[in-house]
Amino acid sequence: MASTLLSPMVDYYNDEEELDSVDDDDDRSFRGRDSEEDTEDASETDLAKHDDDDYVEIKEQMYQDKLASLKRQLQQLQEGTLQEYQKRMKKLDQQYKERLRNAGEYTTEQVERNYIKEKKAAVKEFDDKKVELKENLIQSNLRPAG
Repeated sequence: MASTLLSPMVDYYNDEEELDSVDDDDDRSFRGRDSEEDTEDASETDLAKHDDDDYVEIKEQMYQDKLASLKRQLQQLQEGTLQEYQKRMKKLDQQYKERLRNAGEYTTEQVERNYIKEKKAAVKEFDDKKVELKENLIQSNLRPAG
């Protein structure tokens, strides 16, 4: 049974010329594939080179854009019109005003504390002098006049 199954295949490739022609066809198709692969490889190389050129060009453009942006920001900074600069200056100005206000309040509180301290010292001195005068008057009244 196995021989009958194989026999049509053997009969089909019976003739050596047919086998040679099949081999030639296979060689041509392989050669064609080789040349197609070579073409593909060459085009891939060209594409890779083209991609590298595009990449370098894009990187250069990005660099030029960034450089132009930084130069524009520097110009705006020098003119005082850069938005980030204005925000920071506004914040700095607010901090300055707040510190001035706090310093003013502190100074006022210091003056008030000194005033209260001096007033207490004056009242104490007054009371001490008053007691001293009373004692002096009492002493002078107790002494004999004469």
